[in-house]
Amino acid sequence: MAIVKCKGTKLQHTISASLVDIAQLLSIEHSGSGSETFDSTTLDGGVFKTFDPTGYSNPGEVSAELFYDCALAGHQAITDLIATPATNAMKIIYADTAATNQSYTSAGVQFGVTVAMDDGLKGSMTYTVTGNPGWPT
Repeated sequence: MAIVKCKGTKLQHTISASLVDIAQLLSIEHSGSGSETFDSTTLDGGVFKTFDPTGYSNPGEVSAELFYDCALAGHQAITDLIATPATNAMKIIYADTAATNQSYTSAGVQFGVTVAMDDGLKGSMTYTVTGNPGWPT
């Protein structure tokens, strides 16, 4: 069993039909995806509640934090998706020896900025994943 280092992991988004690395990343998080269920407990059932799958799964969200550069074209492309909403092909490339990747499409983005006296200018973003979250299997 290998422990995969994080240094070297990349998050890419599409600019002009090409996947491009998002620069100056500090962290990436996939909120997780999961299959949906419904409460199937009946009045004549036992003491424990029961659940059954709906047949749908939620793909989750991908969020990231970075040192923000307002003049950087790659960072401007993120906020451009707010002014002109569109789906965006994205990819996480993990830093394992096989460069395992997770390809997915985002359908929306939120972006915010943090200005703090004792830190560099930071940005945080959250992408809503649509469809298959692309978990490597």
